[in-house]
Amino acid sequence: MDWKTKYGSYALITGASGGLGAEFAKQLAQKGMNLILVARRKDKLQTVADSLAKNYKVQVQIIEADLTTAGTPERIQKEIQQKGWDVGLLVNNAGFGTYGYFDELPLDTEINMVDLNIRVPLALTGLFLPKMVKQKKGGIIFLGSVGSYQPTPFFANYSATKAWNLLFAEALYGEVKHKGVDVICLTPGYTKTEFQAVAGNKEQKPLAGWSEPSDVVARCLKYLGKKPSTIPGFMNWFLAWSIRFTPRKMAISTAYQLLKPKG
Repeated sequence: MDWKTKYGSYALITGASGGLGAEFAKQLAQKGMNLILVARRKDKLQTVADSLAKNYKVQVQIIEADLTTAGTPERIQKEIQQKGWDVGLLVNNAGFGTYGYFDELPLDTEINMVDLNIRVPLALTGLFLPKMVKQKKGGIIFLGSVGSYQPTPFFANYSATKAWNLLFAEALYGEVKHKGVDVICLTPGYTKTEFQAVAGNKEQKPLAGWSEPSDVVARCLKYLGKKPSTIPGFMNWFLAWSIRFTPRKMAISTAYQLLKPKG
């Protein structure tokens, strides 16, 4: 498949300076897509961009931005329009989580999480989807989590934001699949990125084990246009599937016991 023909010349990827964002950038560059990479960390962003441009001979643009600042999605769209970059694939990857008792976590951080994990993908989708529909081609990727499927003590706010991504993405899949636009939500389990360190949960030993970013992203791109959502890893899939048949109180209690902070 010629990805630029199917989706357009450029993929716009948020949170692209590391982790899954950088892996999305790498795998899409391998497919010949030009890239627009967005993140706060300009130095790391430039390093990723230079490496991809050199290794895969694609055009790589960077936009340094704090996505939680009011008006940033609109500013990004305006810059892209002014430069004439044809965005056909939007990867709503930027996000973060926190770990701990909600009443002990900084409220400002939790509010910022809602902004980055929900408001930003909603805004960017609203800004770029109409053109995709008009052109009858395009794609949008959302980042959920296995936590999207159940209430998760100690990741309470994070899981709630990822549940929004899953439900919004699956609903959009139903709305626009007949209009030529592919939508999918990637819902990974524990993946070897900076996420756990940022969340403050470095010692977790997940039941389903750890996934490699390359495998997680490859699965997402494989099923883009074929499924409304995808869960990498059999055990992650099994745990998410089994929650449908588990009483809510039991699911909460089990998650509490597995995830509670030590001590």
